[in-house]
Amino acid sequence: MAYPDIQRIGELSNDGVFIYNLKEERYAYINEPFAALFQTTVEEVMNQPRLIFPFIRSEDAYYLRHRYSQLLKDKSINGTEFRVQTESGDTKHLCCEAYLLTDPSLIAGFVKDITRDKQHEDYIIDYGARKDTLLDMMTHNLSGPLSLSQNILRWMQETYKDKVPGDISAQLYLIQENTQQCLDIVNDFLREEHLESQRIYVKKTRFDILERISVTLEKLILTNKDKKFRLITDLKNLNITTDSVKFFQVIHNLVSNSIKFTPMNGEIDIIVEETEKTFIVRVRDNGIGIPEGLHTKLFEKRTPSARKGLNQESTSGLGLFIVQALVRLMDGKVFFETEVDKGTVFSIELPKD
Repeated sequence: MAYPDIQRIGELSNDGVFIYNLKEERYAYINEPFAALFQTTVEEVMNQPRLIFPFIRSEDAYYLRHRYSQLLKDKSINGTEFRVQTESGDTKHLCCEAYLLTDPSLIAGFVKDITRDKQHEDYIIDYGARKDTLLDMMTHNLSGPLSLSQNILRWMQETYKDKVPGDISAQLYLIQENTQQCLDIVNDFLREEHLESQRIYVKKTRFDILERISVTLEKLILTNKDKKFRLITDLKNLNITTDSVKFFQVIHNLVSNSIKFTPMNGEIDIIVEETEKTFIVRVRDNGIGIPEGLHTKLFEKRTPSARKGLNQESTSGLGLFIVQALVRLMDGKVFFETEVDKGTVFSIELPKD
């Protein structure tokens, strides 16, 4: 064995460890946990080096070839996530680190099973979807009626200010004050919730964005049955490497924004496209559009005085500001097209890797 230290690590580690000979196209060494990841044995993999290839999900194959090219160029790679489907039908999420050794024909690698981590990540996304749906319900079901009540109270005070007895006028003022406090609580909560995500560092993982978008839509459809939603794409899947939680929040904010400014029975489409190095997600609606005077201020950090939704939903004025901040953290860009009374399209473009 040319690298006894690596072999010693393999004997002690619960993760997969291997050394692969590029010239001979065979493994010079693998440990038992490596073979177990593919539900096979050390002897079988050593005798049939290509035995594990069919287990790798086909949609990850291109990505792995790309990462292999990077390994040859940079001499090392880490955080390479891919999936394997075993003969028992289980899907495992694996993460690999690999290094070119001093003999450039040899690659040493360490493979970790991160299936539980991915399941936890999925739970966080699902939890976030349910939480943000609750926030949407707060916006629709609390802010709108509270704002309406406040407007009625203000109208009564102004219209009958000389006819209402002083004690009743005092009670109306008290109701109006309490209504405003409730609105402030809702808006402060939404504002803090929006700001929190941009303080958290980017944690890149590999995931299928079509699955993430479907989770987002599933929750929003339940609370917005008066709108028509469509996911439009020619792709069966699109696996990329970025921060899945921040990506979810960007899509949720954009779709929620469309909901606020699209009338009953309106249409909201999420369109997914890809280029060689990037992917693009467009959120398109046939709502009221954005007045030209707001175009240059759209992504600014504004106050709750920003325009309200069609149902008088209050807004923190931070949704699009946060979208831009998160997209930039993920090394992407966001842009829009709009026409008054015809609709708006928000697009985000992010690198695949």
